[in-house]
Amino acid sequence: MTKNTGSMNKRVFIITFFSFFVMANCQQPPASKSETPLKPEKKTIPPQSSETDKKPSKKLIPLTDENLVEELTKYGNENRETLVVMKTPKGVMTIQLYENTPLHRANFIRLIKNGFYNGTEFYRVINHFMIQGGDSDGFERQYVKQKMGTYTLPAEFRKENIHKKGALSMAREYENNPEKRSVAFEFFIIQGTRYTAGELLGAEQQYHLFISPVHQEIYKTQGGTPHLDGQHTVFGQVIEGLEVIDSLAAVTVDEGNWPIEKMSIDLEIRD
Repeated sequence: MTKNTGSMNKRVFIITFFSFFVMANCQQPPASKSETPLKPEKKTIPPQSSETDKKPSKKLIPLTDENLVEELTKYGNENRETLVVMKTPKGVMTIQLYENTPLHRANFIRLIKNGFYNGTEFYRVINHFMIQGGDSDGFERQYVKQKMGTYTLPAEFRKENIHKKGALSMAREYENNPEKRSVAFEFFIIQGTRYTAGELLGAEQQYHLFISPVHQEIYKTQGGTPHLDGQHTVFGQVIEGLEVIDSLAAVTVDEGNWPIEKMSIDLEIRD
């Protein structure tokens, strides 16, 4: 596998947390609760054929920031699927897409139906935090990107959509992006960790959050990454195969968090 390490990606896809805070009445939190932003290097995924390639039924209109709301709204009304199956070397996950994030849902379905994710893989894996994939900077990917369009997605923050374990969320740039718009292609799935009451209180104070009692209970029992709430758009949830996330997050990675063993992604829409 060829990796292009000549330049650093200017995007900060997700803020990871390696030096979070130490509460006087609780244990030192694990490494995934740091506040050091990571800028992953651009890496190239070799081209790969896939049996899941699907030809779009209509001529594809490339999206732009100017036309995407109209086009994705129309596409979403015509393509109302909300269940996606993700096959990986570590197992299969079923993902429920949220209807209250219509642009992100329609975008994801559109990408899958047009074969965009064929041949992609998880290229950034941080145990106890998240697994990220959905794109590469390889030359062979430029054509398919141009076909889909050059655009970002308006944030669709919903208080009920939180970064609990299994949350499907979209990456975004952190520089010059006050509206917190999502990038078009890259997504991540949360593994996270379980929080104590003291850690949740510290997170609220440090990151100026309000975590409702209901959500506090979720973060204490199921785990997640509450500091990403209101920072990235959550648009789906793994409803089957949560254990697969743990297996993927535990793989051996290199110094750039790229898995040593290829973790391919195969996405299918369930009718």
